[in-house]
Order: sequence, then C-alpha cells, then structure tokens
Amino acid sequence: GLSSAISNRTKTRPRNHPTANDIMPAANEQQRRSVKAGLDYDTARRQRSESKIELRKAKKDDALQKRRNLTTLPDEPANEPQASAKSCDVQNLAQQLHAFFQSGAPEGHQETVIETVRQLRKLLSAERHAPIDDCINVGLVPLFIQLLSHSSDTMAFEAAWCVTNIASGSEKQCAKIVDGGAVRPLIALLKRNSLEVKEQAIWALGNIAGDCVKNRDLVIAECGIFPLLEIIAFCGKNQNLQPLRNATWVLSNLMRGKPKPSHELIAPAMPTLLSLLSIDDTELLTDTCWALSYLSDGDNESIDLVAHSGAVPLLMQRLQSSGEEVATPALRTLCNILTGHDNATQTALDHGLLNVLPSVMQATKSRIRKEACWALSNVAAGTPAQVDALMSAPKLVEMLIDRMVNDEFDVKKEAAWTVANVLHAYKADASTANAAHVQAFVNAGAMAPLVSMLDVSDTQLQILLLDAIHTMLNAGEKMGTYKGCSNPYLIPFDEAGGIDKLEALQEHNNKGVYEKAVEILEAFFGEDNDEDENLAPNAGAHSFVFGLQQSGHRVNAPFAADPPTPQFAF
Repeated sequence: GLSSAISNRTKTRPRNHPTANDIMPAANEQQRRSVKAGLDYDTARRQRSESKIELRKAKKDDALQKRRNLTTLPDEPANEPQASAKSCDVQNLAQQLHAFFQSGAPEGHQETVIETVRQLRKLLSAERHAPIDDCINVGLVPLFIQLLSHSSDTMAFEAAWCVTNIASGSEKQCAKIVDGGAVRPLIALLKRNSLEVKEQAIWALGNIAGDCVKNRDLVIAECGIFPLLEIIAFCGKNQNLQPLRNATWVLSNLMRGKPKPSHELIAPAMPTLLSLLSIDDTELLTDTCWALSYLSDGDNESIDLVAHSGAVPLLMQRLQSSGEEVATPALRTLCNILTGHDNATQTALDHGLLNVLPSVMQATKSRIRKEACWALSNVAAGTPAQVDALMSAPKLVEMLIDRMVNDEFDVKKEAAWTVANVLHAYKADASTANAAHVQAFVNAGAMAPLVSMLDVSDTQLQILLLDAIHTMLNAGEKMGTYKGCSNPYLIPFDEAGGIDKLEALQEHNNKGVYEKAVEILEAFFGEDNDEDENLAPNAGAHSFVFGLQQSGHRVNAPFAADPPTPQFAF
C-alpha cells in the first residue's frame, strides 16, 4: 500500500550530538498563558501576556496614556517662540512669580500673577521643545501646586494647566509633580463649580495616573472613581463633549496597567462605560472600548463583569460599524472575553462573533487579522458545541487556511494555533464529529501550510505543528481501517513534502522536535529497523549519548518537555 511504498524512501536517523538547547530551550521562545486544558493539558486556551508581540502592544497603550494640553484659547496668538527664547522667558517669569510669593502674595497683584502664570502655561503648551525642565529647574513646580488652592478659578485653572503639561513629560518630570504633593489639591478642584477647572484637574490627574502603576494607584487611593463618574454623568447629561472625552480618557487610564486595580474599586464604572458605548463620537468610543479592554484583561471575575454586563452586543455593533480606531479596542475586549469561562465565551458567540470574524480576518492591518485568529484559537479550545460552531460558521475554515498560506508569520502562527486546538479535540475524543472536523481541514487544504510551517525557528510552534500533523494522520489511519483502505491523509502529506521535512527535523537540536518527528516517521512511514532503534539517544544528567537502550523502546518526551521560558513581568 501507500504506507509501505513511502517507507521505502525514508528511514529514521539518529540525531547529531546534542547542544545546550537540548537541555534548555532558547531564551526567546515565547510562553503562552492558558486557562483551559489543551495540547499539553495547559496550553490550548491562551490569555494575553503583557510581554507578547506587538499585537498585544497597540499604539494606544504605547503613546496615548499621557496627553499634553496644546490648546490655544480664542484670544491668544498661535506663534511659538524659539527654544532659547522660551528658556529666557521662563527665567524672567519665574523671577516675577517668586517675587510675588516672597512679598506674601498680596491680593492687589492677583491679575498680574494670573498673567504671569498664563504666559508660563503658553510656553509649556508649545508643540515642540516645551520648557518642562526649565520650569522645574527654576523652582516653579511648588509655586504651581500652591496656586492650585487659590480661591480664583482663573488662577487655579492656569496653574492646573501648567501642572498638566509638566505631568505629561517623562517619568522623572512627572515625579516632580507627584512628590510635590499635587494630587490632593487637584482632587479638591473637582469640587469647584467651574467645569473648566474640573476638566483641567481631571486632565492633570489622568497624566499622573497614566505615568505608572504606582501613580495610578495613588490617584485611585486618594480620589476613587466616583467623583470622575459624577463628572462623566454631568457632562453626558449636559452634552459637554470635550470634558466628557477627557474624563472618559482618564477613566481608561485608571484601569490600565498591571497589576490591575482591585475589582471592588473599578467595578462600579461598568454602568457608566455601557452608557458611553451608546454615544456616537469616535474619540469617546475609542477610550471607552480601551477602558473595557483593560477591565476585561484579567482574571475570570473581571472577564465575567464585562461579559455579563450587556456590553457584548454594543461592542459587536461598534466592531461592525466603526472605523479602525474604535474597532481595534472593541475586538480586543471581545477577545479577552473569549479567554474566560465557557459561559463567557458563549456570550460572545451568541451575539454573532463568529459571523463577523471572517471580514475582520481580511482587515488591512496585520495586528487586527492576528487578533481575529487569536480569538478563534480560544474558541477552538472551548466546549465541543463551541468547536462545532466554529467549524460550521460560514467561510471560517477557508479563511483560516488562507491566513496560514497568504499572511505574515505572526498571523499564520495564530491561525495554526486555531487548527491545532480543533485537532486536539479529536486527539482527546476520537468521536465522529471530531473526525469530521479533521476531514474538513484536510479537504480545505490545511495539510500543506502545516507542513510548510515546519521550517520555522520557533521550537514551541514546531512541536505544536508536529502534534497537529500526527493527530491528522492518526485520524486518517482510523478512517482507512474503517473503510478498508489505506490512510487517505498520507497522500496530501507526502505531496506537501512532509516526509522530507520530517527527515530534516531528525537533525534538530531540540529533543522534543526530534522525537516528535521520529515518532511520526516510525508510526506511518517506517519499517522495523532494530539498528535505528538501538541508535536512539539516552538522556544523561547534562548530555545525551547514543547507545543501546535496555528496554528496546524510545523514551519519548511529553509535548512540553522543555522547561518554561521566563515571561515579561492589549
């Protein structure tokens, strides 16, 4: 038959002398965090880790956690002085402000001081080369913080604006604001009647919270989120759009970063976020969806909070009807939900996520296509009914194969994980339904891209692919036995160059890859070759030696034989 004919072309070979990689995998192999049983009883359902590839580090995360107020008020000129002039101006204005405080801050000079602070604010609002360090070096930060408590709303507003823009700088620059004690007087400004003052104070607090987790926790501890939610409700009711945008952005900053804030502190924001999802404003929706993505990127309690809040249908609506700015965090949130309990996953599926993903998988940006494939890999690790839903959804199987053939490597990898997770269901339970899933993938042409990707330098992915191929060929073997014919899946495997790839992998320096390749060759294409079996490697404490095995059998490592690689501490 075909199996014996092919076996005449190939023989398993002992591998070359081992290297350090046999004992310890390469340091750059990426880990996948899971919450469900899977390929090695740990890895089929994977959650996002902050050190993951650029998909998990969207532009929003990297660049927009801080915002500098560059606004020019209607009666102010837009001309920007040169950097040298700015430095000189800062020194002169600082002298005036220091003199004011040294003279006891007399009330008669209030308008002059307001104008001085306003001029400093304009300099700090420069689009390029804002003189933040100059202001710090001449001792202006303590003066700005002191002026936050001034009874004049105009004075407090200008001072808060200066504090906002200094806090938008580097971590070291922001630390000057925090260490100077600005957080409490900024929070006190939230009680002022002036909406302009409130908005500017919120903006400053948002920059402080966005600087680092320590500062975020400080803002939450001193303020909580209820004053912010009250301002959002007021602005929404009165249609004050710009303050509403700023307050929503600050809310998202209070939820970002790891470790996450405690569930009790941020859960009350959920009704407010649902209300914001109904407002048709791109900037507002973008920050709202990012807030939901941060909120759902955690344990099952956090995921359930979002999944069962009523947010899913609204997120689905935004995913389908909005531009990329909104669709990206909306998709991220839905993907986070898929990593939770089966009932959370089912909530997303019940609202039609599988029907939307084929179009998302054709998005222009590769990170969105990758996110969509990653979402499917988590569905594929779900219940049998969820796997059935994935396999029966229109165009999904064809789109997965297309991504594996025609996309960038990172997208191919996520698509391959989806196929592997579906195939693992057959490995765990060789039911008729699961066998039909294997056949569907073979008929759709999955064998060729799986074989083609065996050349990758990612050891974990190679083992994943080999395990998937082994499962496919096992399913074909059982089908052939049932029908009284040879294994029908050997032909597409051979035509894809699979045997040559397996032979080449016998030279691989990773023990798991080598043994999996040998296992497939011997199971489906080998003959009884005692000489080869006698040449299999024996593992010592620190090296491998070749020689006779007393048992006469190979010692096969488990799927995840290599020790885990470290992870970095959406």
